[in-house]
Amino acid sequence: MAKPDRKGILSMLQEFLDERFDISPASAKAETPLHELGLDSMMMLDVMLEFEDRLSIKLNDMSMPRDATLADVVTLIERNMGSD
Repeated sequence: MAKPDRKGILSMLQEFLDERFDISPASAKAETPLHELGLDSMMMLDVMLEFEDRLSIKLNDMSMPRDATLADVVTLIERNMGSD
């Protein structure tokens, strides 16, 4: 399976947030801070584990900035895809 690009990762992330947490893709924009979506650390762990499975990667580098956005999550996933 080909690794998704940045737009593909964001789309997968939006789809997962909608399925799992009932967060509509319309409100889950790249620039939206995670806290505005109501995502806490346990929910983010769920997201990270899901993406490890979906993309067959290991998320070794989990560093994100304070007040992280969905774009920061995409960057984290991209960074870890390149390290396997």
